[in-house]
Amino acid sequence: MVGRIRQLVFGRFARDTAAMQAGLVTSAVCALGTSIILARGLGQAEYGRYALVFALYGLINILGDVGLGKASISGLAQARGARDGAAFVGQVAYLMKMTVVLGVAVTVIGLIFASGLARLMNPELGIGPYARVLFLTAFLGVGRGFTATLLAGMRRMRTLATFEVAFAALRLATVGAVIAAGFGLWGVVGAHVGTTLAVSLLGIGIYRWHARRDEVLPPLGRLVREAVRAPWWRMFKLGAQVTLDRQLLKLIEVVPVLVLGRLAASPEPAGYFNLARNIMRNLGLVFLGISKSLLPFFAELKAKRQIARIRRDYKQAAIIGGAVAVAVAAVCVPFLPVALSFLYGKDWASAAAAVAYVLLGRFVVDGCCVGLSALVVVADKVWWSARLKLVSLPLGVGALIGATAAGRSWLSNSLVGAAVGAAAAYAVWWIALLLVQFVGSFRVLDQLAVQETTAEIEGPQPEMEL
Repeated sequence: MVGRIRQLVFGRFARDTAAMQAGLVTSAVCALGTSIILARGLGQAEYGRYALVFALYGLINILGDVGLGKASISGLAQARGARDGAAFVGQVAYLMKMTVVLGVAVTVIGLIFASGLARLMNPELGIGPYARVLFLTAFLGVGRGFTATLLAGMRRMRTLATFEVAFAALRLATVGAVIAAGFGLWGVVGAHVGTTLAVSLLGIGIYRWHARRDEVLPPLGRLVREAVRAPWWRMFKLGAQVTLDRQLLKLIEVVPVLVLGRLAASPEPAGYFNLARNIMRNLGLVFLGISKSLLPFFAELKAKRQIARIRRDYKQAAIIGGAVAVAVAAVCVPFLPVALSFLYGKDWASAAAAVAYVLLGRFVVDGCCVGLSALVVVADKVWWSARLKLVSLPLGVGALIGATAAGRSWLSNSLVGAAVGAAAAYAVWWIALLLVQFVGSFRVLDQLAVQETTAEIEGPQPEMEL
């Protein structure tokens, strides 16, 4: 018992999680500062346009996420766990190739179609030019995406945490500078583009540093040559499934903003909902360190055939994450109007109801399901997760449209009512979806137990360090 406690507290997984958590908390503080600066500096109407610009970017960027991150992290971690150097280098080369190709593809598609989609959404808002410039980050950010995925797959969590903090801090500084200088929304978009380029260059430097110290990592020049020769379909099946799952998740996240942008009479409701989503994301960093560490950890355990550990640690993560989420929500929700007035200004206090629905709906359920995404990837159940999201999509969109219209009619302030209605429908949608997945995950664990029995027949594997 004492040995187990010592392993939990001082083992590698605990160290990785602590490093990630410290970095994520720091990033959350920077993100909160950025959000406050944007809300105060842009005002409600301009902040609503900002939310719609980034929602449009997220909608098109769905085409550029082919499940590369999770599939690569799982593959890299399993290759490291199996000590297969050739497979590991092949994974790194494939990651570089696809990151560059997808970055170029999304940038070109965004430059061509962003203006037309912006006019289709709402021609009076004029967000097309902003969105076109923002799409430059899809290509300029390839260095950042490649480095972050590689560090996670190698379980270099302290370096990854520092890297992400650098991005968040630099973005806070640049956004604060352009707002203070009075450059408005154009300045914010330019700050995001410049920050993305700077952090990508930093990522390339981090790779070169690790390549000199890790015998398995090839030098950058050799890696580029390996990437050119890397097969296109190396991880097609898993990548395609993760792609569909992630894109459906992103679509679920941006649909409320797009519905509000289309149905509301002004951009303020989209800003209210975006504020609620940003607050939820920042608070979600409370347990995101565990979530980010679980995928490579579970993948290594699977490579070593330690399935019982996956089952046990998944349940522990669900209990801890759920308890933390409930506690945080219970503390935050009663003080939302006061907190919003203090941090963002008196005009934003009316968004408290929308924030409360998103917190209670998504944040709490996400805490209970903190290890779910890692489990479905490692257990090869991504297609099951994607199918549930796909089935829920038309039901959720219909609920959003109805709730937004009802909120506009029932509340005296139609702008706040639209945001509250959308937030309530989004919360119900998310609760139903993840509860079905969470219940189903225990069937997945039973299937992993069968795999464990098979592995025991084949022979025991050495215990890995946490």
